[in-house]
Amino acid sequence: MNLPVPEIVFLSGSLGEESKTNRVASWCALQCGSRVNTTLFTGSDLEFPFYRPQASGAPQATHRYLSALERADGVVIVSPTYHGTTSGLLKNALDYINELAQAPQPYLDGRAFGCVSVGLGEQGAASTLYTLRTIGHALRGWPTPMGVALSNSRTSMDEQGAPADEQARVQLKVMLQQVLSLARLNARRRAAVAPRSAGHPEPAPTGGAR
Repeated sequence: MNLPVPEIVFLSGSLGEESKTNRVASWCALQCGSRVNTTLFTGSDLEFPFYRPQASGAPQATHRYLSALERADGVVIVSPTYHGTTSGLLKNALDYINELAQAPQPYLDGRAFGCVSVGLGEQGAASTLYTLRTIGHALRGWPTPMGVALSNSRTSMDEQGAPADEQARVQLKVMLQQVLSLARLNARRRAAVAPRSAGHPEPAPTGGAR
């Protein structure tokens, strides 16, 4: 039996040219292997205008971004820590997910949601991770049991672009495996629902509240 290939979207919330956040996100995307479709949005891909609900004339980049999230079976967010919370760039990009309110799977409903924070200090990285998980719940996603807060020396990267700290690598791989496990389930569910909904549309509701 051919199993559906899960789609995983990675979001990085930093515009720094030598951003460790972008490097961590890129490394995580590479760990998924060939049997997963991955899409990576780094900070420069998320430079959208301030979100305005139902605004007309949104840039084409936001359509590509929202289309990728609508197709996604899992999402991994990697955020820098700015003053104890996520970057404004990333928060604005996440606000755009409100435009998926009427999608078949609204917002990030049913998607695995992996969270990684990158900061100079432990306290800021921990509070940013908590914020990411809270946002994931609000968007109806499923934050994985393992969330990763990287701070101080745990943010270092080696010459091959991998986290230099062994514990950081282990934690990231555990989080990614949890994302993949949930994403595969979502991909199968979506594949099972799609043929039925295409051939047998839902009947129009009768009676009930308006």
